Amino acid sequence: MTAIALLSDIHANLPALEAVIGEIDRHRPDAVGVLGDLINGCAWPAETLELLASRAWPVLVGNHDDAVMQLGTPRMEQRYADREHYATLWWTRSRLGPAQVAFIEKLPLELTIAPPDAPAVRLVHGLPGNFFVGFRPDSPVDWSARQLAPVAEQTVAGGHTHFPMVRTIERWQVINTGSVGAPYDEDPRAAYVWLTGDASGWQAEIRRVDYDRGLVDNAFRRSGLADDGGVLGEMFHRTVMSGQPYVSDFNWWVRREFGDGAVDMRSARERYDREHGPGRWAFPPARHP
Repeated sequence: MTAIALLSDIHANLPALEAVIGEIDRHRPDAVGVLGDLINGCAWPAETLELLASRAWPVLVGNHDDAVMQLGTPRMEQRYADREHYATLWWTRSRLGPAQVAFIEKLPLELTIAPPDAPAVRLVHGLPGNFFVGFRPDSPVDWSARQLAPVAEQTVAGGHTHFPMVRTIERWQVINTGSVGAPYDEDPRAAYVWLTGDASGWQAEIRRVDYDRGLVDNAFRRSGLADDGGVLGEMFHRTVMSGQPYVSDFNWWVRREFGDGAVDMRSARERYDREHGPGRWAFPPARHP
C-alpha cells in the first residue's frame, strides 16, 4: 500500500502551509506533491517558497505563480500593467529574491507519480495542458471527459478552483485537492488530499486542518499588504478569513463588466458589494464551453 499527500493553492499562506506540513509529517506518506499557486494572496511569498524548496517535493507551477513571473518581462500580459487592479501581483513580486524566482522558473506544468505497487497518478494544476481552468464538483461530465481524453492515467489530481472533490468521470478518477491557503467551500480550514493505493486503484480522502487565521489577519497589516495590495488584496483577506470565494468571484465579475482596461477598483468594489456576495455570487455554476 502506497500513501501520497497532495496539496495545492497555498497563495503564500505560510501558517496554513505549516499546519498541513505538520499533519503530513505525522502521517509520513510515501510521496508528496504540490500542485501550484504557491504565491500571491497572503503575506509570506518568499517564506512559502523557501519552505517548499527545503522539502524537495515535486512542485508544479500555477497560473498565479506564472503571472508573478511575467511582471516586467517581454511576455507580460498587458492587463497586468494595471497596478491598481493587480496590486497583489506587484506586491508579491517585490518580495521575491533571485533564489525564489529561480525556484519558480524551474517548475513544470504537470508531472506523473508512478509508485511501484499502484497505478500512476497525473498531477496538474488546473486541466491537463491548461492551468487557467480547473475541475469543479459541478463541471459537466461531457466537458470534463473531453479535457481528460488525452490522459492515459486513470487518476488525475489538480487544484486551481479551490473546491475539493473526488469524482468518477467516465473512466477517470478526478480529484481536486481544494486549497491550503484560500478555500472557497465555506470551510476556512486548510484542505489537502490523502491517497492510499495498491494495484486495484486509489482511495482518496479530503482532509482539513485548522490553523490560527489571526496570524494571517495580523500579517496583512504588518507586512503592508493591506495598504499596498489594493482591492484584490482585500478580497484575498476576506476569502482566507471566511472560506468563501470573494477574490475569484470579484475578479471574474470585474473582467466581465469592464474587460481588461483600467478600472476604478474602489468604485467597482462598492458596486460588487451591493450586488453580490454570499448567496448571490457573480460567477455562474460551471458552464464550460
